[in-house]
Amino acid sequence: MSEIFQYVDKNTVLHLLNPLTKVLFCAFIIIAGIMCGDPVILTILLILPIIALMAAGMKNEIAGQFKMLSVVFAFLILITVLTVRSGDMYYISGIPAFTYDGIMLGMIISLRLAAMFFAFMLLVTTTRPGDLVNTLVSRMFFPLDYALMLMITLRFIPTLQIEAKKIREAQAVRGFNAKGISNISRSVGPTITPLLSNSIGRAGSLGHVIELRGYRSGSKIKFTEIPLKSIDMALIAIMAISILAYGFYVFSII
Repeated sequence: MSEIFQYVDKNTVLHLLNPLTKVLFCAFIIIAGIMCGDPVILTILLILPIIALMAAGMKNEIAGQFKMLSVVFAFLILITVLTVRSGDMYYISGIPAFTYDGIMLGMIISLRLAAMFFAFMLLVTTTRPGDLVNTLVSRMFFPLDYALMLMITLRFIPTLQIEAKKIREAQAVRGFNAKGISNISRSVGPTITPLLSNSIGRAGSLGHVIELRGYRSGSKIKFTEIPLKSIDMALIAIMAISILAYGFYVFSII
């Protein structure tokens, strides 16, 4: 499975879009997902970033993340089915099993989180970290410290995934079998302990490097704005009109 939230250097239309357009698209999916409770519309919101990722040549990355998300969302739906008892009850062999509201709530939450996940994945896999920080600071007036912390966090996520994979491979070479539920629970300690140790060491080294390069909190760094192209302005206008139209629709039926 490819590393999660790792920038992939390609020369596609999505990669060439202004980072501001992709940030606003991610915000559009998040806002629309929060406002919407219709599974059909949430499915559309999920399909949009997936189509964009496929257009950016990320088919393998999508397939790899779907394996992980399917397990998470199956567990999430199971929790809602077991805890929500309102709505029409369905029986199995005369025993109350689940309700319609429980199934729908699990599906809505899963679709909402999946749409947000793939929208954020589209942002970070098609945008260089430096360009993302540049846009956040120069155009969206993010404090530089927060933008730097975001970039470091995004870079640490795939690094931790690679470190965990190396640790599991080292355990396998030494004869430790991590397959099976019992062995997986036993492997948590041997995996987490070196992972945390390596992460703390890496964070300390990063802090020293930042200090040696003269960065201090509140430092003034000049960023050059990345110009918006015609396609960027058109996409931003479409997103603004769509979210306003849906907002008016929602408030008109309340």
